[in-house]
Amino acid sequence: MLRKGQIMFYNIKISESKNIENKARAYATVVFGNRIAVKNIAIVEKKDGEGVFVSMPSLKTKDMDELGNPIYKEICNPITADFQKEFTGAILQAYELKKEGKLDKDGFVIGDESSALNYRVSVTPYEKSGSNIRGLASVYLEDSFVISSITLINGKNGVFVSMPAYKANIPSKDGENTYRDIAYPITKEFRAEISKAILDEYHYKRNKQLEEKLGVNQDIPEMNEQVKAEDVKTEEKLENKTQENIKAENTKTEESKTENKKKKKTKEETTQKR
Repeated sequence: MLRKGQIMFYNIKISESKNIENKARAYATVVFGNRIAVKNIAIVEKKDGEGVFVSMPSLKTKDMDELGNPIYKEICNPITADFQKEFTGAILQAYELKKEGKLDKDGFVIGDESSALNYRVSVTPYEKSGSNIRGLASVYLEDSFVISSITLINGKNGVFVSMPAYKANIPSKDGENTYRDIAYPITKEFRAEISKAILDEYHYKRNKQLEEKLGVNQDIPEMNEQVKAEDVKTEEKLENKTQENIKAENTKTEESKTENKKKKKTKEETTQKR
């Protein structure tokens, strides 16, 4: 996380829009720490035509607002008020320099290049029937900027990381859909590093989920054994009780027979005396 007074290192490049009918007057590409780039940040003209504002890259969701308009979700954006103000201000400043022809070819640089870029990853594993997606991930830069909508996809060689992209309006030569990156590592080394960090977190979370699931399932056999033991005890009690009842009934029967014999013998003796 950025310390007080510390500024994250990043540089901004501006490409002006050639479509005069487009409300987006230009697009910014921002590279953080010479390691990861975020593209398609739009500089849009306000409805009243008085000035412009910064619109972060977003994707259309399936949800609708109260008026029936599609809801868009930002993919990359500042997550603190201070960095939001700094970041959008820097982009607008770079845009003004571009219009004036004063923007350096290396872009508009913010912060100290010697500052290391700190980041952390967050992963949510999940599986959906019929889908090869195995989870979603986000990367937090200095706890000030987030890159989300990173997907973990199950491929032929296992799970791999796919950075956020959007479908282009122009199809490829073979007619297939083409996708353009929104955020991506700019070096092979950092791509490998960030992919490993995301996959390690995915496997950790996935294993934890499985352990918790197995932990719950293991309780069930134990409960079944307890129930089974109780059933055996109950059956033994019933069996013992049944045997005791039978024994008691047999005893009563024998006693009754003996009593009848005694009565019969007494009656015979009385008859003989008469």
